[in-house]
Amino acid sequence: MDDHSNIAELEMLRRQLQQLHESFSAVIMETRPTPDNPTLVSWPDLLSKFNVLAAKFAVLNQAVSKKHAGLLREMAVAPRTRPSGIHEQNILSVLLRTKLAPEIEQEEEQIWADIEAEVLHDKKLDWAARADMHESLAITAMNSFLHLQKKHTETVDSLLRGMLDAEPRQKPAPEEESRPQEAEKAVALEDVLTFMSTGARS
Repeated sequence: MDDHSNIAELEMLRRQLQQLHESFSAVIMETRPTPDNPTLVSWPDLLSKFNVLAAKFAVLNQAVSKKHAGLLREMAVAPRTRPSGIHEQNILSVLLRTKLAPEIEQEEEQIWADIEAEVLHDKKLDWAARADMHESLAITAMNSFLHLQKKHTETVDSLLRGMLDAEPRQKPAPEEESRPQEAEKAVALEDVLTFMSTGARS
């Protein structure tokens, strides 16, 4: 790419930056209350103006970071004439700065450190809540298991005592044969199978 094309690209970026700067200045002036116009701008109007600024900034950022990134990395900006006063020199030093001011860098690092600490704290709280929930579920499951185990053991023990302590029945009298037999106690099938598989307890 020749110098003429480079100059044309830089001029186009300069116009875009100048238009964005003028748009910012216009929005600041329009939204700032004055003695002649003390009323504030309505929210829809302010949102519309902000959307226009955001669109222009996105276009300029796209051009600087992607479209013309290679050109900007190969070039350096220098003033044509030497600044005459201290104020102009300070402005030039800010414009040519490639790093943030030390106090801004420290503030930015502190912000990121606070964000990381807050995220870590939230993660700890989340895991603590999950641990408490898991412990509560484990205790509930253990209590339910112990209750069912106790109930099952009592049923099996009752069956064993009934079978070991039962005496041989004598043949009932004729008048007793006509009496209806008392209903036997209902036993769960799983209890019977458990008894058959475990055998008598000592």
